[in-house]
Amino acid sequence: MSATSFVSAKGDRSGGGRAPDLSLVPTFIVVAVDATGMGIILPLLPFYSQRLGATPFLVGALVSAYAVCQLVAGPIVGILSDRYGRRKVLLVSQLGTLAGFVLLALAPNLALVFLARIIDGLTSGNISVAHAYAAEHSTPETRKQALGATSGAIGTGLVVGPALSGLLVPYGVTAPVWAAALLSLVSIVATMTLLPPDASEPLYLQRIPERKTTRTMLGMRYAWGVLVLLIVFFFVNSMFLSQLGLYLAARFAWDGHAFGARELGWVFAYAGFINIIVQFFLITRANRVASDRAVVMVAFAGMATGFCGLAVVDGIGLLAVFLTLIVAGFMFTRATLTFELSRSVPIHRQGMIMGFNQSLMSVANIAAPLISGALIGHRLHVAWALSMAGLSSCGACLAAALLTARHMEPL
Repeated sequence: MSATSFVSAKGDRSGGGRAPDLSLVPTFIVVAVDATGMGIILPLLPFYSQRLGATPFLVGALVSAYAVCQLVAGPIVGILSDRYGRRKVLLVSQLGTLAGFVLLALAPNLALVFLARIIDGLTSGNISVAHAYAAEHSTPETRKQALGATSGAIGTGLVVGPALSGLLVPYGVTAPVWAAALLSLVSIVATMTLLPPDASEPLYLQRIPERKTTRTMLGMRYAWGVLVLLIVFFFVNSMFLSQLGLYLAARFAWDGHAFGARELGWVFAYAGFINIIVQFFLITRANRVASDRAVVMVAFAGMATGFCGLAVVDGIGLLAVFLTLIVAGFMFTRATLTFELSRSVPIHRQGMIMGFNQSLMSVANIAAPLISGALIGHRLHVAWALSMAGLSSCGACLAAALLTARHMEPL
């Protein structure tokens, strides 16, 4: 499926269709560039922080600090995008990311690394706003493909970004960070030039009373079930990503030396490649033969199997097999649950629900890296892998209980 194949009629507020346009192609480009910048940082950050004296626990705390800021900013960013428009809020978010990357590149000590991640976290919201934009500019029939394509753009960035990080590390540990900052600037320019200005419609300009917003959130029964599954997924995902580099460095070698930033970059690039395959080729086919409930159950079960294998594997070949199971499970779960969450609320509440989703992700990202860092710091590698296998198994059971119907909540 190409980048344009998912684009169809832009949905109006009543659910009807408009003439076909290419409005989501610029979104794909902007998200892909943004994700490339994030992909550059992901494999580098644990080793970058260790160079400045961070222990595995402090590496986890670094991820948690970013998540705390996301927790505060997530709902605010989502509601502001509902009220004032996606493009304006996206630009502010991207400016914060740029400032965070520049400070990270210049940081001479761990304290400034923390400050850089805090700035980025407080202005985060790129992905949740992009998901809301994609949902809003697609019809109900094509929303899953639109959201999947946005996730596919993330996957594209997570192929290119880590590969760039691995290629640039030999030129200096800050070279990949400066590359991420440059890409962030490119993303800002792309948003300003490619995305159309926000429409001056009552949808964006209306004030949303806090009491009404709270009542709306409390009434979303099906959405809460999906959010429970998402927080399990986010917890497992955060435990895995926050310490994967240090786990691989402790357990595996490549060409006679321990895994480092370069090797981890290639691992993340491979994960991004799996992301693209799943998003563009496998999800649609899976939905033809299985329900979303079955897809999520199988995806969680695949993750559990992969983590069990990760606990005992000692060869690169088997490592690749189990990582494939884990990464494919991640992609199927995230895409399917994001679509279910989008379906659970009306179109004018997309920013709110995606922002709230990001806050729940932040809750998971606060605790999970600390637990993961403590396990890896004490060299409890098998316990680290098996704990994620247990959580993934719980996710499969919860999916069987909670994903019993697909419907739109009357709000």
